[in-house]
Amino acid sequence: MRPACKLLTVAMLLLTACAAPPDTARFKIDFERGVKAYKAGDYEAARKLWQPLADNYDLAALRNLGHLYRLGQGVAKNGKKARRYYEKAAKLGHAPSQTNLAQMYFSGTLIERDSEKAMQWLEKAAAQGYPPARQLLAIKTQNFELHSR
Repeated sequence: MRPACKLLTVAMLLLTACAAPPDTARFKIDFERGVKAYKAGDYEAARKLWQPLADNYDLAALRNLGHLYRLGQGVAKNGKKARRYYEKAAKLGHAPSQTNLAQMYFSGTLIERDSEKAMQWLEKAAAQGYPPARQLLAIKTQNFELHSR
């Protein structure tokens, strides 16, 4: 084999290795370890386990980091970071994150209150059949109708 062909073969192998999908089995193990740490009250360990997963767009990890920042568990409360994590997952169609984001906008806690954005996110989550979103949407719609009379 000519040197140029060898070089091209090595380069293609390296590019293929770099483009390989993330190790999903490892992600699942790390996610579960994060859940165990969270349940044990070790929020910092949970954050450290979930952060790399969130960096790779694991929707549940993004949502969980949003919780940590919203509630100030193992980190300083930070509404902007909480919203950013929820929003990343919400934009990718994660109904639980859409619901959490809606709740933040409804409450106006840690971020500016915005009922219009809240309803938009809540409707998206409810449209997917996510039970907590459907229940909250029914309550909000009923409250709106009562106040409109």
